[in-house]
Amino acid sequence: MRQKKERSDNRRALPKFLLGLLGAALGGGVLGFFTGIGAHLELGESLSGWVNGLVAAVTPWAIPATAAVTMGAALALYRSARRQCLEWNGEDEDTMDRAEEKLSWVLLLAGVQMMLGMFFFAAASRYLRSDGVMAALAEFLISCGLAVFAQQKAVDLTKRMNPEKQGSIYDAKFHKKWMESCDEAERQQIGQAAIRAFRAACNACVWIWVALMMLGFVCDIGVLPVFVAMLLWGILQVTYTLECIRLSRKHA
Repeated sequence: MRQKKERSDNRRALPKFLLGLLGAALGGGVLGFFTGIGAHLELGESLSGWVNGLVAAVTPWAIPATAAVTMGAALALYRSARRQCLEWNGEDEDTMDRAEEKLSWVLLLAGVQMMLGMFFFAAASRYLRSDGVMAALAEFLISCGLAVFAQQKAVDLTKRMNPEKQGSIYDAKFHKKWMESCDEAERQQIGQAAIRAFRAACNACVWIWVALMMLGFVCDIGVLPVFVAMLLWGILQVTYTLECIRLSRKHA
C-alpha cells in the first residue's frame, strides 16, 4: 500500500518537475542568446568598469553613512521598545510582543551593518590608498563596535522582559545558552526560521551560480567566484545533513 502511494506521489509530481526542467532549459537558452550578444558587444567590460567606478566613488564615505542610517534606526527602535517595557502594566501581552519585535529589528540592523562594514572595508583595501585604508579600518572598527553594542542592549532588554533568558552577547557560547533557556514553542520558531533560512540560502546559491555562469560568458571573471558560491552551498548541505544524522542518533 505504501509503495503504491509513493508511486502515485511520484506520478503526480513528475509532470511538474519535467515542465520545470523544460522552462529552465528554455530560459537558459534565452539567457545564453542575449549573453552571446552582450559578449559580442563587449558589454561585460563596460559593466565591470561602471560597477568598479561606482564602488570606488562611494567607498570613502560608505561605512559612516550606512552606520548613521542603520544605527540611527536601531537606536530609535530600541528606545521605543524600552519605553514600552517601562510602561508595561504586566497584563497587555501585545505591548511586549511589539517591543520584542522591535528588538528583533535592532538585531537585524546591527547584523546588516556589520556585513556592510565588511564589504566596504574590503572595497577600501582595493580602491583606496594606504591612508584611506587606515581611515576605513578605523571606521569599520567603530561601526562594528556600535553594532555589537546595539546587539548587547537588545539582548539585555529582552532578558529584562523575560527573566528566564540566559547568556551574554560577549560569551562564545551565547547561542547555546540562549537556546537552552528558550521554551519549546520558542525552539520550534527558531527551528522553522532556520529551515527557511537554509532553503533561502540554498536557492540563492543556485541563482548566484546561474548569474556567475552567464557573467562568465560576458567578461573574464575566472572560476574563483563560482568556486566560492559552490563552497558555501556545500557547507550548507553538508552541515545540515551531518546535523540531521547526529540528532537522529541522539534521539534513537
